[in-house]
Amino acid sequence: MPASTIFYGEFEMVVRPETNKFGAWVASVSLKNSAGKVVDIRPMTVQPEWLTEEEAIRDAVEWGRRFIDREFETPQPHSWVSARARAEDWFRDAEEKSHGPDISS
Repeated sequence: MPASTIFYGEFEMVVRPETNKFGAWVASVSLKNSAGKVVDIRPMTVQPEWLTEEEAIRDAVEWGRRFIDREFETPQPHSWVSARARAEDWFRDAEEKSHGPDISS
């Protein structure tokens, strides 16, 4: 099983799928930063077993992304427009609740 290399932000993930003694697929993950230093190797003590090689690779990549995001606070791409719209809706609703309904004559 060849290793797959995936780039996520400034990190390189090397995923190595293999079958265990029970015939299930597992994958090890190595993470390297832009300087080439190994940041982490996924712990092998507890990890899911998968029916296919593709599932093991997908799980390893998802684990690597979550680890990078959690440990290195990688900013996630998102829409500032939608975030601002949600905030404006929340503030408007909070204002209406705190002052009661607008009664005009």
